[in-house]
Amino acid sequence: MEAIIQAAAQLLTDIGFEGLTTARVAERAGVSVGSLYQYFPNKQGLAAALVDHHAEKFSAAFSQTVEASGHGTLAETVEAMIEVAMAAHPQDPKLYRALNELAPRYRAEKVQEVGSRIAAIIKEQLARHRHEIAPDLDLGDAAALIEILLENVIHRAIERHPVSVSGERAMDQCRRMIMAYLTSGQRHAA
Repeated sequence: MEAIIQAAAQLLTDIGFEGLTTARVAERAGVSVGSLYQYFPNKQGLAAALVDHHAEKFSAAFSQTVEASGHGTLAETVEAMIEVAMAAHPQDPKLYRALNELAPRYRAEKVQEVGSRIAAIIKEQLARHRHEIAPDLDLGDAAALIEILLENVIHRAIERHPVSVSGERAMDQCRRMIMAYLTSGQRHAA
């Protein structure tokens, strides 16, 4: 199954979703079309599996890295969140764009589920550092906003969007925004 997913990802970047066929994927994976159909009923099912695979891969990497670093300071935890978010996304812009186009069509609920899971991990980590965070800040809201910020900054950096900051500068700016947001109290809210 892994060979089929990898072959589909390669073909998706090479020829796009419209040119992708189950026969081409089977050939690239070195399996029979019948074997492919045991796992995926059609190319739409394959597209959904690709989105799921990359979403789960990101979620697992994020969870493992952030939870492993969660016993240091708030700044170290935020740093780990930013680093893993940048590193765990598919760094091939063509694959990333293709997955972003497929996700809303074939697996929108999976994308929402993973976003919620990431926000829950962030909230759990923030709770460990509650003493370092502004007391008036709701941790659930903060976690949701951090997940949205990281996801959007990373999307734009990978997509090479015309309005983006890339690489280390993006990480620096995310770090500053998140830390300022988490540690500033109500005095700055007005």
